[in-house]
Amino acid sequence: MSKPVDVQALKSFVRKELGCGCPDEVFGAIRMERNPHGFHGLPVDYLVTIGDRLLIGLCLSERLNSGIGPEIERSLAAGKQLRDDTGFNRFRLVVVSEEPDRIVETVQEQFSGIKGLDDRVHLQMVRPSSIPQFLVTSEVCAGTVCETLK
Repeated sequence: MSKPVDVQALKSFVRKELGCGCPDEVFGAIRMERNPHGFHGLPVDYLVTIGDRLLIGLCLSERLNSGIGPEIERSLAAGKQLRDDTGFNRFRLVVVSEEPDRIVETVQEQFSGIKGLDDRVHLQMVRPSSIPQFLVTSEVCAGTVCETLK
C-alpha cells in the first residue's frame, strides 16, 4: 500500500532546499508521479508538478558524487522537452549527493557545457538528509499518479 504524500514536507523542501519563490496559490495543485513515463529508463524516481509553473524531477536512486554522467544529462534533456511540451515555466532536476560541496564546481562546469539547455532548466544537488522522509521510507503513489494534494 502506498503512503500518502506529506504536502507540507514537500512544500517546505521545494521552498527551503530548492529555493522556489512560487507564491502560495501555486501550491494549490500538486501532482506527483512515481516512475514517470516521460523519463522511462532514466533515473528520475518522481516527477512533481506544482501549479502550472514548476516541474521537478527527483532522482533518489541515482547519486551524483563525482560529476554529471550520461543518465543525468539525458534526464535534463527529457525534462526540458517535457517542460516545453506542457507549457511549464521551469524544470528542476534534483539529484542526491553525499558531498555536494565537494563537487559543486565540477558539476557547474559540466552543466554549463551541456548543449540545448536554457536558463529555465536547473540541476540541483541535495544531501540525502534533506529529502522529505515520506519519499525515502516507502513507496509513494506506487506506480500511479497522486492528484491535487493540499
